[in-house]
Amino acid sequence: MLRRAPQVLLLTLLALAVSCSRCGKGAPGGRAELRRFLPRAAQAVIVVPEVGVLGEKLARFQQLKLTSFAAQLEGFPNAESYVNAAMRQLGVDVRSRAALEAAGIAPERGAGVAMLGPGRTLSVLGVKDAKALESTFASLARNRLGAGERAEVKVDGHSLVTFRRRGAALPVLGLLFVEDYALVGAGAIVGELGRLAALPPEQSLLQEPVLSDSLSRLPKELDLYAFLPGGGGLLPQGTVQGLTLTGLITPDAVTVRADAPWPDREATLAVLDVQKGPELLGYLPADSFLVARFAGDPAGLDGVWPYIVGAQVTRAVQESGFDFRGEVLQNLKSGAVAGVSLAPTVQLGAGVPALDLRRTNPFRFVQLAVITEVKDPKRAAATLEKLPPVAERFGAQVRPAELKGQRVYLTSYRQGEGAHLAQVGERLVLAAPQSRLESLLGTLAGKPGAGAVAPELAKALEEPGLGVVLDLRRFAQAVKDLPSEAWGLGGFAIKDTTVRWLEATDDLRAVTFGLSRKQRALQAELSLKLVQPQARDPK
Repeated sequence: MLRRAPQVLLLTLLALAVSCSRCGKGAPGGRAELRRFLPRAAQAVIVVPEVGVLGEKLARFQQLKLTSFAAQLEGFPNAESYVNAAMRQLGVDVRSRAALEAAGIAPERGAGVAMLGPGRTLSVLGVKDAKALESTFASLARNRLGAGERAEVKVDGHSLVTFRRRGAALPVLGLLFVEDYALVGAGAIVGELGRLAALPPEQSLLQEPVLSDSLSRLPKELDLYAFLPGGGGLLPQGTVQGLTLTGLITPDAVTVRADAPWPDREATLAVLDVQKGPELLGYLPADSFLVARFAGDPAGLDGVWPYIVGAQVTRAVQESGFDFRGEVLQNLKSGAVAGVSLAPTVQLGAGVPALDLRRTNPFRFVQLAVITEVKDPKRAAATLEKLPPVAERFGAQVRPAELKGQRVYLTSYRQGEGAHLAQVGERLVLAAPQSRLESLLGTLAGKPGAGAVAPELAKALEEPGLGVVLDLRRFAQAVKDLPSEAWGLGGFAIKDTTVRWLEATDDLRAVTFGLSRKQRALQAELSLKLVQPQARDPK
C-alpha cells in the first residue's frame, strides 16, 4: 500500500505528519506568520499551531492491538514495523524531535496544509535549517518523484528551489523560502508559490473572522485544527459560513470537535440547551451497548421531527390532521433516553443485513428501548388512542392490547414486528420486540437500577443537549456471547474471524458523541475512548 501511495499525498502527509503537537498548548489559531501564508479561498485548511515530537504519541498507538492487527493485514509483523516503513517513505522520522530538526524543520513554528482545488495543495513548514530542509525534499523528489534536476531562482527576493525530471519543461516540486517558513507545492502549484507568499492579510487565514470566532468558542487545548470555508468547495452556498474542526490526542482518547455558526435564528438552537428533567437512564436494560439521551426541550423539535421520521411518515401525520407538536412534543419532558441491545436471536450467518427498513426488520438484529416522561398523563393516554388510524396511513398497524394487566399498543408492518408503545404512570415507553416491552413494564413500575452506562462514560450523556455512547466493550462481549446457532450452518469460521477482529479492539473502550450549542454556534464532539494499559483485562 505504501508503495502505491500517490506522490502528492506523500508531500501532504509529510507536512501533516511533522505537524502534530505534543501537548496542544499553542495559542488558538497558531502563529500569525504561519496563517498569513494560507489563503482564505482554500477549500480546506489544516493547521498545527505548534509542531512537536510525536515519539510518545506514535509509540502509544504502536502498542494498540488494533494497530498491530491492521499492520499484519498489510504484511508487516507488527505496528512498529509498519510505522518504520512509513517513516522511510516520508524521509524523516517524525517520532524524534532531533530527526525533525536534522531534516531542517523548526518544530516550534507550526505547519499547515491548504487544499486549493483538485491536484493543488499548498504546504507550509517552519524552517530551522533551509539547506537541510532542501536536502530532505531533494531526496524525496529524487527517490519518490524521479525528479533529480535542481534549479534555483529569485521570486520577489525569495529563493525558489525547484526539482524536475530530466527533459521536463515544468518542475514537479518546489520550495519557496520566505523568512522562517517554506511554502511547498507540487505540480502546477509551484508556479503560484510567489503569489501565495505575498497574499494580502485580508485574503489570508490571518483575517478569517469565522475561524477566529470558532476557535474562541472551542476548548483551547488542541493538537491541530481544520477550517472549511462556506459558500463553495466542500461547503456549498446556503449551508453554513464555515466549519472549524479541532483534533486532540490524549493518553485516554482521540477527540474531534466541531463548531459552525448557525445560519438561522439563535432561538432555533435553544432546543439543545440542557433542561432539568427526570433521571431515566437507570430504567434502560443493562445490556444496552448504544445509549442516547436528549436533555433539551422536546417542544423545540417541531422543525426537526420530519427529518427524523422520514417523508412518508411526515406526510401521513400531516394528512391525518394529527397535531404532532401539540399532542406529543409539547407534552414531553426533557431527559428522554434510548438504549439499543443486540438481539439474542440475531442471525449473522448471512452477513450484514440491508440497512433499509422497507427490506429488513431491524428488530431481528437489535432490541430497542426508549423511555421518557410526560407532563400530563391523561393527555398522553388520549394521544395513544389516536395512533391506530394515523399509523395505517403509512403502512403500519397499531393494535391496542393487554399485557400483564397493562394497556399496550402493539405495532406491526410489512416486514414484521414493529416498535410497541405503553404508558406506565408518567412514563412513556417505546420498545421492540414484544419481549423487551414486557420486561420494561416491570422495570418501570419499580425503582431505577444502576444504569446502562458505565460511570466513566456517563459524563458524555450529562453535558450535551444530545449525547450518545457506544460501549465497544459491551458490544464486543455481546457478540462473543451469542449462541452457536446465531452464526448459521458452518458459522464457526465466521465466528472465529469475528471474535479475532473484536479481540483486536480490546484497546478501544467506547465512542461518544455530543451535540450542543454555544452562543450562536452549533457544536459537536466525537471521541474515541482508549483503554489504559493498566486497566486492561489481564486475560
